[in-house]
Amino acid sequence: IHDGQIRKQKNLYQEKIGTIAVGTVKKVMRDYLIIEITDQVDGVLYKPDMIPRENYRIDDKIRVEIAGTEPEYRNATLQLSRTSNNFLKQLFINEVPEIHEGSIEIKAIARDPGSRAKVAVKSNDRRVDPIGACIGIKGTRVQSVSNELNGERIDIILWDDSPAKIVISSLAPGEINSISVDEENTSMEINVNPDQLAQVIG
Repeated sequence: IHDGQIRKQKNLYQEKIGTIAVGTVKKVMRDYLIIEITDQVDGVLYKPDMIPRENYRIDDKIRVEIAGTEPEYRNATLQLSRTSNNFLKQLFINEVPEIHEGSIEIKAIARDPGSRAKVAVKSNDRRVDPIGACIGIKGTRVQSVSNELNGERIDIILWDDSPAKIVISSLAPGEINSISVDEENTSMEINVNPDQLAQVIG
């Protein structure tokens, strides 16, 4: 494809940045994969954007986030990702109709890709339980997202406008003795019993 064609494709995909696409693995290299998104559009998925311990072969189907249109790799149109917080968010939007229609909002995400994630959610409709909706009946919704991320463990916690309360929820079931917030340096000091340390750090 000549440069003019590539430029045209890039402009087209500019509006799709942040969305999920399903592609086919076309080439497997040591530090990246080339993914065919359509007949004329390839994307590159670099090692840091892959979930650790995932292995792909040629012709495998793969879900990716379109992260940008200026990859370093010259022959690809798109830069792709599976490790961004937004990829996790988009998977939840696809899986949970209440997020899609706005009655639940994802307010914050923290992720160690492929290992664990915390997702803070808030309900904009008093009748909707945001945690229950994201987990799904018998855990089906959260499990489906986790399976896509190579078994990443996902905790859904309730958003709170108080940063201290959010931290307490996100460190549960670890027990916290005291918490002091330093607003000036946007940091917090958390005091826990030694026997709770491993659980809280985890």
